[in-house]
Amino acid sequence: MVGLSTRKASRKRPMAARQGDHPVKGRRHLVLGAVILCAVALAWGTWRAEQAAIASPQFCVAALEVRGLRLLTGTQVLGSSGVEVGDGLFEVDLDSVAGRLERLVWVRAARVERKPPDRLVVHLVERRRIAWIEWNSEQHGIDSEGVLLPPQRLQTEGIVDLDLPVLRVPGLGDALVIGQVVADSTALRLLDWWATVLRVAPQLAAEISQVEPFGSEALVLRLVADNLEVRLPFGDVGARLATLQQVLDRVYRECPNPAYVDLRFAGQAVVGRQASAKTSEVQDPKRVDPYATQIPRHG
Repeated sequence: MVGLSTRKASRKRPMAARQGDHPVKGRRHLVLGAVILCAVALAWGTWRAEQAAIASPQFCVAALEVRGLRLLTGTQVLGSSGVEVGDGLFEVDLDSVAGRLERLVWVRAARVERKPPDRLVVHLVERRRIAWIEWNSEQHGIDSEGVLLPPQRLQTEGIVDLDLPVLRVPGLGDALVIGQVVADSTALRLLDWWATVLRVAPQLAAEISQVEPFGSEALVLRLVADNLEVRLPFGDVGARLATLQQVLDRVYRECPNPAYVDLRFAGQAVVGRQASAKTSEVQDPKRVDPYATQIPRHG
């Protein structure tokens, strides 16, 4: 006897779609399309506005506004910028203008920006002499980065700009180029020493007229007042100059007509009198100068 199955055949019923599914998707598509349309319209409107500004006679260069100008003149800057009155303000390539200005030997850095409706603003950092350096029988300027500057004085330079010490560097080659860094290690070492003096002892710096190497590890400087020669090691600039300032009062008080002051030796200052100053050759530190007086640095 065959048994009958008690399971009832189940009938699959199709799931009814939830009301509102298709309309929601449609609304999403409409919103997305609207956003895209707005973005395209905004981009097109911005482009049209830019084109209108470029073509508008209202946005034409009428002048350059130069900031940081002291040595150069506005005429020189305008002539070197490549910009002409009437150029479209938004057509000017700002980086190209800055690059042309930085090719001027007196310009260290330049930055240009637009100032609607009719101006370009130029920000300049000029190079300035901090010393003179003898080269090719002329005294050229040199800036804090070691860039060689022209020997000619600018009309805009005053006494403060020109009353500077001379760095004498023997054997400077012929390959130096105005507007480029002086490729000489001795010159750059003297320059670094001088830049430190300007920072740590500006009052004493005003009394120095000349600086030159004295052997490989020392230098000799001349004072403005009486051409007194002072010999110093390169290192520990601040402490050496402080010692020099302390010693000078005693030198003039106790040693009439001094020829040089030598501070290369630890704990003492050696003062030479005029009769011993016959040459500027490097002397052996161990040799005793018969005309020299030793002054303790302290006491």
